[in-house]
Amino acid sequence: MTISGIIICSTCGHKIRLRHQIGYVYPVVVKIACNKCGKLIKGHIRKADPAFDFPSEKISKEYEETTQTVSISTELPIALKMSNIPTLVALTPFMGIATIIDIKKIKEYEYKTKKFIELYDPSYSRLQTCFELFESKNWEYYLIETKKHFRKDLSLDVKTFEKSSMVLNEVNKDFFKYLATDFYQTNFNLKLQIETIDKVSNKIPELKSLKASIKTYINIETEYIKGIKLIDNFLLNIKSFFPVILLSYNNNYTNEYLDEIGLTTFEFLDLKEMYIEQFEYLSRISSLYFGLLNLSERNDYNDFGTIPDCSQLSDYYAKDNGIKKDIIKKAPLLDNYFINTLNSQLRNGIGHLKTVYEPKKQLIKYYPYKQPAKMNIHKEIYLIDFAVLVYEQSLKVRDSLEIMNKFINLTK
Repeated sequence: MTISGIIICSTCGHKIRLRHQIGYVYPVVVKIACNKCGKLIKGHIRKADPAFDFPSEKISKEYEETTQTVSISTELPIALKMSNIPTLVALTPFMGIATIIDIKKIKEYEYKTKKFIELYDPSYSRLQTCFELFESKNWEYYLIETKKHFRKDLSLDVKTFEKSSMVLNEVNKDFFKYLATDFYQTNFNLKLQIETIDKVSNKIPELKSLKASIKTYINIETEYIKGIKLIDNFLLNIKSFFPVILLSYNNNYTNEYLDEIGLTTFEFLDLKEMYIEQFEYLSRISSLYFGLLNLSERNDYNDFGTIPDCSQLSDYYAKDNGIKKDIIKKAPLLDNYFINTLNSQLRNGIGHLKTVYEPKKQLIKYYPYKQPAKMNIHKEIYLIDFAVLVYEQSLKVRDSLEIMNKFINLTK
């Protein structure tokens, strides 16, 4: 079922027909572009009547002819060429996206999303409190608060970072089991653990030596806490990520949707800092992954095998993140794990150099080159594909906490 209304842009008077697919995720921020003046119009979809809440614009429920139709869903991505057409044959967001994703997978996603909301809505503020206590290294009160809300049988006998990290990972699993597909868990999360930390779990002296070496340039406890902050930010914005999560049910993590799929829950600036911070974090943590992988494959955490760019692990850590990505491409396990989530040109373009966002097209143009002869050359990524990268990064931040937790407790 859909509900419709007309929103009138307060800047240029342009009329936009809104078509909202009634769902089960509320409230959600909505951001759409006016096709006439280009302004980004911001509001909310609510359960209350009226459902459309756009404080700066005028809303009408009267039928009028318009030249712009925008379909809105708080759970589904929009198949633009099926749903955003100003005719009576325009498909609802559900029917539109069903031309791209199998209906059985959409139903599986809906079931897991509803279960997540049942957990999230009454307990996220409590989880945030637990995160904050962990970040302040108050292990005693972190464990007390976690026992109160998430683990009734939790023992309070030992109040350490090592134990607290174990507990936090278990609680995280309660939430993330609804946010990642079984395919991702098997082919990314578990595969990385099995081939790295699990494979060397009996090499305790070597792991302790790796810990002693790596702590000269990576503080594992500090990085773990930074990872928690990133996860907290992801969960804070999780309802806007739901349309992106549905696309992961295609089990294709390299597909680009380009201008076929649109989002109404994000704009570029909402995602920019998340991408940059998660990129930097994951680039640093890849040093630990290489140490574990080298130890697993060659029994020496400093031995990069046939990779010619590194003589020891500290060399890898010291390299520019763009060079790190080139080295990762030479290690099949890590290359297949990170896929395209560590795009250094994209990171440099949006973080250091120049970026132009076109909200009408939901197109990000970034300029990755510093050299004067190339500085006006740009590359492009659509908002939907950028949002997919940020979502995949967030899953990998969660994965890192699980691997670090095992490393921490094996070497304590």
